[in-house]
Amino acid sequence: MKISGSYTIDAPRDIVWEALNDIEVLARIVPGCERLEQIGDNEYEGTIKIGIQAIRGVYNGRIRIEDIDPPNHYKLIASGKSANGVVDGVGTVDLVAQDGKTVLMYGGEAQVGGTLASVGQRLIEGASRQLINQSLKALAEQVAARAAAPVAAGVSTAEAPAAGVSTTEAPAVPSAVSAAPATAEAPAAPPPAPERRTVVVPPEEQLRPESVVFGIINDFIAERPWAPWIVVAFLIGYILGRSRSRRER
Repeated sequence: MKISGSYTIDAPRDIVWEALNDIEVLARIVPGCERLEQIGDNEYEGTIKIGIQAIRGVYNGRIRIEDIDPPNHYKLIASGKSANGVVDGVGTVDLVAQDGKTVLMYGGEAQVGGTLASVGQRLIEGASRQLINQSLKALAEQVAARAAAPVAAGVSTAEAPAAGVSTTEAPAVPSAVSAAPATAEAPAAPPPAPERRTVVVPPEEQLRPESVVFGIINDFIAERPWAPWIVVAFLIGYILGRSRSRRER
């Protein structure tokens, strides 16, 4: 299964790139994400709950980011597993600056196994597109919220010294340790272990299944403004038909 598309976000490319690399933002734009943990450099594990019928289930998965070219491009390698089957995929994200906005272009390919494979490629592809679109809308909202956040007032402590503290530097006093000649080089410190950060998204902040469904309906109506009138006409016809059949009885 292959999928690709684009989405325009009303924000500069640097801000969009920063959001795409913030675990707090990522956890809130993935539909149904309940937990996201950074387990290493550019590597994450998480749990998501998907409510769309074709691919419904709770998935545990891992994502690794490679080929990073800030703020232009990166590559995603993902794998997920649920009671319904397994999903392995590779995708790319590219950001293009355009008149103060950012065009996010995505593309990818996935392999599906288990019960999911019997659903049908067309259904899975349609559900995937819907989820991606709702995720990108959530990303745009997160970026807009960041841009609207008020800047903290006041002068930083680096610019304004605290009251009662003198800014006059005391004369340097040579210490006994620094004065003593070095006898041997200290062993090199080991590199720090990758930071492990975990974000547990509260239920009220999750992009929940019902929110995704409402978003899909709204998108459908926005793309097809005539659709509600067809539904209304169908309902009126149905009601009139039932009324006529009752009178004939």
